[in-house]
Amino acid sequence: MSNEEIAEKWLRKAYTDLRVAEKLFEIGEEPWVIVFHAQQAVEKALKAYLVLHNRHFGKTHNLSQLIDLCSEIDQGFQQLYELEVDELYPLAIEARYPDTGIEITIDEAKEAIEKARTAISFITRKIESKKS
Repeated sequence: MSNEEIAEKWLRKAYTDLRVAEKLFEIGEEPWVIVFHAQQAVEKALKAYLVLHNRHFGKTHNLSQLIDLCSEIDQGFQQLYELEVDELYPLAIEARYPDTGIEITIDEAKEAIEKARTAISFITRKIESKKS
């Protein structure tokens, strides 16, 4: 399987996680699980970009590390920090556990979805421009 095909699979999974986050929001599910899927969506989209560029990323869920790796290829990825997309990682990971004291509001969940949509759209454009 080519890097393009693998990247496409990562990107499809990213969009699936985004749709799951949106549906969970629509039905009023717990905010922490919505944020988790939003984070997963961004993570998978970043990994799609890295796979397309034949860059190893190891076993990480850390969005800052993934953004930094993407930025080594294209400095434009730094704007994801301006959108505070990297903040989805600690929020999503910490909030999954009941003993962290972190509670996510529905407004934070909505914002997480918006950040994920924006990030995935940006990454998709970068992937499409590389493929053409």
